Amino acid sequence: MEQQTNAKRNYKDDLIRGAFMILFFVAARFVGVLVALITLFQFLCVLIASKPNDNVKHFGKNLSLYAAEIIQFLSYNTDRKPWPYSKWPEEIPLNPEPAVE
Repeated sequence: MEQQTNAKRNYKDDLIRGAFMILFFVAARFVGVLVALITLFQFLCVLIASKPNDNVKHFGKNLSLYAAEIIQFLSYNTDRKPWPYSKWPEEIPLNPEPAVE
């Protein structure tokens, strides 16, 4: 009897995760559209101002981290749900500058 209860609970949990997976799949498609818009905007900035917009660069990097979190969740590499169910990812410098003493 106890095994049957665990099987029902797991089945329900799987259905809930499936609903979240659909939600985050749609979010991933929206992220793709945002990447296209960022690409176009940055290209226009380079043509007009000869350099990309730093704020948009920062947002793009954070958006790529968010997309990675979505992919990790959708591919069952993690059970942690991406934003808005957890904190928005912030960029981590790959080569942090040493502290000045």
